[in-house]
Amino acid sequence: MNNELFNTFVDSGSTSINNLILKNYHKLGMTEKDLIVYLALSMYAQKGNTFPMAKDLANDTGMDEASIYTIIQGLIKLGIIELKTVMDHHQQRDIYSLTPIFHRIKNLLTQEKQANTKNKLMSDTEELFKKIEVEFGRPLSPIEQEQIHQWIEDDHYSIELIDLSLREAVLNQVYSLKYMDRILISWEKSNIKSAEQLQERRKKLGY
Repeated sequence: MNNELFNTFVDSGSTSINNLILKNYHKLGMTEKDLIVYLALSMYAQKGNTFPMAKDLANDTGMDEASIYTIIQGLIKLGIIELKTVMDHHQQRDIYSLTPIFHRIKNLLTQEKQANTKNKLMSDTEELFKKIEVEFGRPLSPIEQEQIHQWIEDDHYSIELIDLSLREAVLNQVYSLKYMDRILISWEKSNIKSAEQLQERRKKLGY
């Protein structure tokens, strides 16, 4: 590469884009063309131009102006960008705010995390059902399954704690959810919420 071409590359600068945008743009309902226009808007914003002309965006992206206008309107509707009016030296002017996309991504990631947590809880609950059925030597009735769901959802007992109460019931050869419930209530009164806390309590009691 000759010096003139190298200087052209250096002088043209670079555009910074958050990786979360590249990883999640399709989940936000954006197309590849939407992303290209967003990147072009980012390029201008990072150069200090927050309201580039449609003809410049068209020239940079290879799209026609009508398509640029349509895509920008679509990005606004999707909550990816926002057209704002601001005061600049006592004069109003329009700008494209590019930050709304980060609120969309934050909500998306929160929803995905909640969904993953819910799916894991469902999987762990099914596994708990199987453990109890193996130890009891019979299938759980719908009422018993509802009781376990109440422990988790209403009483907020952890799967770990319910599993510990099952072990306690098996050791005492009492195969009953009522017995497990009494154990859980007893532990709750003693503020026991984990295996470590139960072990610590047993050490203090000397067994």
